[in-house]
Amino acid sequence: MHKASTIREDGLYHSFCGLVSVGWLYQKIKDSFFLILGTHTCAHLLQNTLGVMIFARPRFAVSLLEESDLSSSQPDISAQIEEIKREHHPSVIFLLSSCTPEVMKVEFEGLAASVSTPEVPVLFVPASGLDYTFSQSEDSVLQALIPFCPPAPPEDKRVVFLGSVNDAIADDFSLEAARLGIPVAGFLPASHFHELPPIGPGTIVAPLQPYLHKTATQLRNERGCTILSSLFPLGPDGTRRFWEDLAAHFDIKVDLSDREAAAWERIKRHTDLLRGKKIFFASDTLMELPLARFLKACGAEVVECSTPYINRRFHAAELAALEGVRLVEQANFHRQLQTIAETKPDLIISNIITTNPLVGQGTVAKWGTEYCFLPIHGWAGVNALVTSFTRALERHAKLDPLGSDPIWLTGIMPGAPGGVISLQS
Repeated sequence: MHKASTIREDGLYHSFCGLVSVGWLYQKIKDSFFLILGTHTCAHLLQNTLGVMIFARPRFAVSLLEESDLSSSQPDISAQIEEIKREHHPSVIFLLSSCTPEVMKVEFEGLAASVSTPEVPVLFVPASGLDYTFSQSEDSVLQALIPFCPPAPPEDKRVVFLGSVNDAIADDFSLEAARLGIPVAGFLPASHFHELPPIGPGTIVAPLQPYLHKTATQLRNERGCTILSSLFPLGPDGTRRFWEDLAAHFDIKVDLSDREAAAWERIKRHTDLLRGKKIFFASDTLMELPLARFLKACGAEVVECSTPYINRRFHAAELAALEGVRLVEQANFHRQLQTIAETKPDLIISNIITTNPLVGQGTVAKWGTEYCFLPIHGWAGVNALVTSFTRALERHAKLDPLGSDPIWLTGIMPGAPGGVISLQS
């Protein structure tokens, strides 16, 4: 086995808009409202991707830029802000940037400050697809919340769980911490704006998501807290390591080997199906490293794990666990197609742009974006995590062969040799 080698190529840093993170964040922060300054394209993206109809009155909206706004120094959103306060009564409003106003050089911080009040702060969140990948917008939202977290004295030694998870998973983490005797200060983000946890020099911040390194770094620099360095709590292996490492920070020695073994036993039917299968990661959610590590622990062969970027400090434990796996940053998709044709993986975790073309080539492919919405963390999420992979394999096994006609790629990838790369033998 060789050590995990990291290769950086010349592909896209991001390929799916970070504005979609609104889909899980507005549900997590229940007294919030997300206002996106964007175009009709942004509105169509959110409508089609999140599938939330206007009459459902979701707590997010798009303030549309019109042609008249192109000649003004700053767009005026005061009327929309007042309407949001009147109809939704939020405790906090997040103002998200998008590509077009970024190009127009809209001064977002000044715009947010001009409509912010002490009663209902309006916080600027940089989320443009020009600078941020799919899941990184959550990192920006949490950075905006840091100033509103109360300071904690040095003697207040408790854990703050960092990252958005649904209420059932959050309850599972709170119960597990109580079972192990670990004191909990709260979650960032909290379910309500005024419930943000106190953070100070004695706080242990435990990241739940692998795409929050900027928030973690800012908390360490500004509040002097300790950032837990461990595997992310995905799968029995990651969850055991996460809790054992976290407990050690509180001088609590625990051995969760029996708990891990029991979790593996419960999903044995699924791990038997995954064992020996070749898995290829070509997605862009920044969830790829812990997902690949989990599949490796299941006995699958991870042919390649590509991800937009790797932070060697924040992802250190995951990198150590991925020894022997080819890791690629900013992967070149044409090169990946060649590798896929050569290695013939059993399952490809791909981004939302390339999944349908790959399926059209007869491969088994699934969206990587799903993993930002699924309840897959901790002991409670183990079954949802493993079945997300095996369902795709089992469903494909029931289908008739799709044939070898590369209908999805014909004429739409002129950069590829011959216009099309066939993945069939």
